[in-house]
Amino acid sequence: MKYVLMAFILVVSSCGSTDKNNSEGNSPEDKEFGWIENKAFNKVSEVQYNSSEDMFKEVMGDDSLSSESISRLPAPKIERISKSSDPVSQGIGKCYGKDFAQAEKIFEANYKRYKNHPGYWNQIGTCQFLKGEYRKALLFYNKSRGLNSKYAPPVNNIGVIHQRQGRDQKALSAFEKAVELNKFSLTPLFNLGQLYLKYGFVDKAEGVFNTLYRKNSNDVDVLSALGTSALLKENYSRAVAFFSKIPRKELSKAQVGLNFSVALKAAGRIKDAKTVFERVDPQTLGDLGGYYNKVGRFINE
Repeated sequence: MKYVLMAFILVVSSCGSTDKNNSEGNSPEDKEFGWIENKAFNKVSEVQYNSSEDMFKEVMGDDSLSSESISRLPAPKIERISKSSDPVSQGIGKCYGKDFAQAEKIFEANYKRYKNHPGYWNQIGTCQFLKGEYRKALLFYNKSRGLNSKYAPPVNNIGVIHQRQGRDQKALSAFEKAVELNKFSLTPLFNLGQLYLKYGFVDKAEGVFNTLYRKNSNDVDVLSALGTSALLKENYSRAVAFFSKIPRKELSKAQVGLNFSVALKAAGRIKDAKTVFERVDPQTLGDLGGYYNKVGRFINE
């Protein structure tokens, strides 16, 4: 192949120098292909996957999971990521900020550099997921897995899609596989714990969340999960102890405040239970509207 390439170059050089009647830049070929610039032939250095860099360094330390996933971050911190020096982080930051057109431009502009990088395709998949394009998201997640079969994030994200579409058994398998692939990744572990809790496997859930608690004892979602686990085991004082560690501003979120108010009522602290319940912001209910009404009746009975 080396010699074929050299022969090709010689032929081109030869053809370009035979017509002495045409001055440089005035040949028909120059006019036809004048739009081509030398930089179009510049070799692009590809970015290789490095597991030690597979995190959002801009928000490391915020909580147990924010360095791996920015889905729980407030808008100002997502904006910070969208201005990162790393183009893949820029792109996914734009996606979480709902600026999908700009995200697409960023991903396209960096295709040559990242085309063999599993993280690049995983984030494009997540961008499609955020747009509600689940089938497209699966295609990109599988592209990411095809480049690195041991890369855990797309496996976790496939589990998230399964769970979103009501296929919890498949979600469970995906989360377990992701944990198996990377025992140091916290996001699939957290998702696995939440699924255990949903189906009443409290001991398994506690084991997962205790592991995460040892990593970061201030993570709001982990504290809430441990409080809920204790509540389900009817250990009300332990439940209240975990919920009490959560900052007051977070108690307005339905997924936190409702269970805390139940734990307080069950522990005999009726006045405190009503106070916490009244602070729950109805705008955060989502699909918890029915549960909100049940908790209200329980608190006031």
